[in-house]
This record gives sequence, structure tokens and C-alpha cells, in this order.
Amino acid sequence: MAVLNRVTDWLKGLSLIKKLMLFSGVTLAIASIMLVVVLIQSPSYQTLYSNLSDEDAGAIVQKLKDERTPYKVEGNAIKVPEEKVHDLRLQLASQGLPQGGGVGFELFDKTDLSTTDFVQKLNYRRALQGELARTIKALPEIEQCRVHLAVPEKSVFVRTAEKPKASVFVKLKSNKRLSKGQVDGIVHLVANSIEGLDPKDVTVVDSKGELLTSVADETIGMTNSQIERQQMIERDFENRITTMFEPVIGKNKVRAKVAVTLNLSKIEKTEEKYDPDGQVIRSEQRNIEKSATGTTGGAPGVTSNIPGKITPQSTSLKGQTDNKNEVINYEITKTTSHYISGPGEIKRLSAAILVDGIYTTQQDTKEVKYSPRTEEEIKQFEEMAKMAIGFTSDRGDDIKVVNMPFESQPIEDVAPPTEKEIIPIAIEIAKYILPILAIMLFFIFVVRPLLRVVTTPKLPEKPALPDIMKAEIEAGKKKQLPSKTPRELVIEWAKNNPQEAANLIKGWISER
Repeated sequence: MAVLNRVTDWLKGLSLIKKLMLFSGVTLAIASIMLVVVLIQSPSYQTLYSNLSDEDAGAIVQKLKDERTPYKVEGNAIKVPEEKVHDLRLQLASQGLPQGGGVGFELFDKTDLSTTDFVQKLNYRRALQGELARTIKALPEIEQCRVHLAVPEKSVFVRTAEKPKASVFVKLKSNKRLSKGQVDGIVHLVANSIEGLDPKDVTVVDSKGELLTSVADETIGMTNSQIERQQMIERDFENRITTMFEPVIGKNKVRAKVAVTLNLSKIEKTEEKYDPDGQVIRSEQRNIEKSATGTTGGAPGVTSNIPGKITPQSTSLKGQTDNKNEVINYEITKTTSHYISGPGEIKRLSAAILVDGIYTTQQDTKEVKYSPRTEEEIKQFEEMAKMAIGFTSDRGDDIKVVNMPFESQPIEDVAPPTEKEIIPIAIEIAKYILPILAIMLFFIFVVRPLLRVVTTPKLPEKPALPDIMKAEIEAGKKKQLPSKTPRELVIEWAKNNPQEAANLIKGWISER
């Protein structure tokens, strides 16, 4: 009871302004706590489906109404309580929703015998368009898709029938693009789904009205794949130059453009080269034949017939032959080369590189001064670029580095978020901030003053300042002291009674 009485006395002693401030703080704290409780207890909504067609959105909303499921429609998104998202997706999928921008072959689930042949053909075309759109929409880059088929009626009385045609409209997701291979895949998918449809008669258009399909230019003789390869090579060379120059010059201070000429023909060549200096004996054959026929006897006449006389012998060489045959076979060194050059080989390469100069700020005028690059720096840049792209003078490559000042681009203003984007974010932030704010306000305006009242000891009652001043003045008069001002008397009293003066000041502070 003592504590309650002290709190009551404290409240009675407050001024009107302090009472209003205390009441406002308590009210604000209670309101914040109630708001936090309501936000916490209210279900958190999460996106069930977004970017739906009008037909799918209407069908899903009707199903949610039939099931009495709470939902919200924000922009192009349908939101439901977070704990029901997965169950609802499974439930709607079992019912064929969403259909993906059009009806499919489920259109024939319910047959009617009264349906005419014309309606049946029309429904088949609608179902085929819907199925193709669903299949194409499965690509991760595509947000929406629609397919239009123009299939002429067959007739036995027409010799030359018109060919069917098809158009495909795709809406791409933000910052997404389709490659040439993906576009060709869409074209062949549609062409193979329609009897007699030529891929050349399939047109693919995006939401910007840009034609994604293109026929090869016969004057150039390049197909889409070859054009894409050429552009890929050019971008690769440009990135090489940019990544090499930016650490030296600075970011966004270099621009490079590379033009590549590709050899589109396939060349197959065989060469045989003989080296006359590289002779090697492969085989050698030698045949030597010698023969000699003759007689031995003395000299003819009387001398050779005298007894006891030795005469020199003579030899006859008639019939002697000497044949020598030599055959040497040499092998000459031969080199055989077989070259196959496929299409896509770089025939010629040219590059134009634009580099920025040097900017210095003048200390006295604070103006920015532009200084061009020196000739030595330009030559160094050319050598760097040649090394980066594999410059070859034999094939006629050309490279040029130009130094020019870049025009400063103004900073684009970032669009502020819309109200629809701010409200959900603010609600999520408020769920975490409001409880802390409510607790702080409740502590500042309620708990803290009550604690101060309870813990502060009750001060003894002291006479008011006017009474003290009067008592000191009267005492001074009785003592016949020289007259003093009230301020001097209070100062003298405080010097003589320091403890009482301190208690008096504490009392004043507690009253405030």
C-alpha cells in the first residue's frame, strides 16, 4: 500500500503537461502492442501464381472462391496464406490449372454428339495451339507464349494447295534472351507438329516486336549458326582487349570493336614434296666377270730349236675378256601432307580500339584538364592488343588504337519503388520494429517513472525558500549585521548548511 500511495501522490504532483505526456506515451505503447499482436496473428500471404493469362487467373480465383480460401490479387499475382500455398498448388494442378495460356487437348474430355465437323476442327486447332504454347513456355527464358496456326483446308478439287504457316509470340523474362539454337528449336518443334509445315514458314516474334527468326542471306552465304559463331569470336576478342586495358587505363575508359572475316569453305589438300638432297641407297647390285685364254712357248725360228740353249718363254694373250656391271637404286626423300580446313577458320581480323586520355584537377581553379596519351603509350597499347588477339600480318590483320576524350555520361536516375512495392516491405519491417519500439516507449513513459518514484527515498520537508530568506534577514537584523541582498543571504545560508541545501535541490528535481 505504501508503494501505491507513493505512486498516487507522484501522479497528483505532476503538472498537466506531464500528465498528458504520460497518458500519450501509455496510449501509444498499448496501441503499438495491439498492432503488433494483430499483425502477428494475421496470416502471412505468399504468391500462389504470377504472370497468369486472363483465363487462368479467372479460373483460379473462381476455384478459391468455391473453396472459401482467402486470397489477395496484387498486380499480376494471386496470393494466399503461406501455409496453404503448396496444398493449393497440388489441388489446382490435379484440376489442370493453370493451363498455360490456353486450352489443350483437355478440350475433348467432354464430347458432344451435336458438335459439327467445323467446330471439331476449330477445337482441334485451338487445342494444338495451346499444347504447343505450353511446351514452348517450359523454356526458362520465356514468361508467356502464344501460337497461331494458319492451316488451309484440304480439297480434292485444288491441284496446288496452300502451305500451312505458323506464328509464335513469346514474352521473355527480364534480362533474358533466346539463343539462335533455342529459336531454331522452337521453329522445328512447331514445324514437326503440323503436317506439311516448312520450317521457313514459321515466324517467331518477341514482345518488343523484334523478329527472332531470320533466313540465311544467300548473297553472303552464311547460316545462322555461322553468323552466331562470328559474333561470338568478335565478342571474345573484344573482351580480351577490354580486360587487358582496363587495369592500366581504368574502368570504362576503353572501347574495342573487332571485325572477323571467316573462311566458310571447306578445303581438303594433299601435297607431295621430294627432296633431291635427301638421297638414300635402297639397293645395290654389282656383277664383275673376268676371263683369259693363251699358250706359253719359245720364240719361233732356229734359236729355239738349238740343243742346250735356253730361250725366253713367251706368252700369248689372245682371247682375254673383262666385264663389270654395277646397278645402284636410290630412294629420294618424299613428304606427303594432307590438309583438311573446316569452315569457320579466321581469314582476316581487324580491330579498332578507342582509349581515353588522362584527366587532372587543377589545384587553384579546381578545373579538370584533359591530357592526351603519348605516342609511346599508343604504340605500347597496339603491341598489347596484338598479343591479346593473336595478330598475324601474313593474313592481312589490321589494328588501330585511337586516343580521344570520352564524353561523360550523366548518371541515370533510379526510379523510386512504387507504392505497391513499398507496402509489403513496410509491413514486413514493421513486424520486427514495432514490438521493440512499443517496449521502449512503455519502459520510458511508464516503467522508468514508476521505478524512480518507488526507489527514491522520501525527503524530509524543508521550509520553502522565502521562509528561509525571511529567517536569515530577521536574524541579520537582530545581530545588527550590515544589510545584505536575498541572493547573498541564500549563498551564506547554503555555505553554513550544505546538507540541507543539497536536500532542498533534490526536492526541486524530484518535483520536476
